Amino acid sequence: KPVGISPLLFIAPKAKNTLNENLSPPTTTEQWGSIPMILPEGGVSRDRLDEWFRQKGVKPNIYAQVAGNEAIVSMVSLGFGVGVVPKIVLDNSPLAEKIEILTIKPELKPYEVGLFTLEKKLKNPLINALWCQIKTNTPQQTKH
Repeated sequence: KPVGISPLLFIAPKAKNTLNENLSPPTTTEQWGSIPMILPEGGVSRDRLDEWFRQKGVKPNIYAQVAGNEAIVSMVSLGFGVGVVPKIVLDNSPLAEKIEILTIKPELKPYEVGLFTLEKKLKNPLINALWCQIKTNTPQQTKH
């Protein structure tokens, strides 16, 4: 069942230091090829990023590939590059104040957040009670 939508955001370090003194938000397609990127190893956001770069005709300059979104936030906050994370991750990160959200066009397709269970698990009264409480309307996109 869908419960919400979380935009995928391009993020950069807020503070400038020796690691990222030349790290400015790209203003042209060509500049994207020189920006160090902190990318997820795989998954939905990586697929969307790969397609985004492909559409721009740019080969990303991959600085690191990491397993989790919070690792992306951490590496970006330290100034190692630009990354992409779901807004819900950034909203709940203790490092959010060290991150700048970049306004990039076109935007990446947002994450759809939801819950799922096997049908046979619905026989469990606790799971069934939770399942029945979940509203099934179309989730509203969160603003950023």
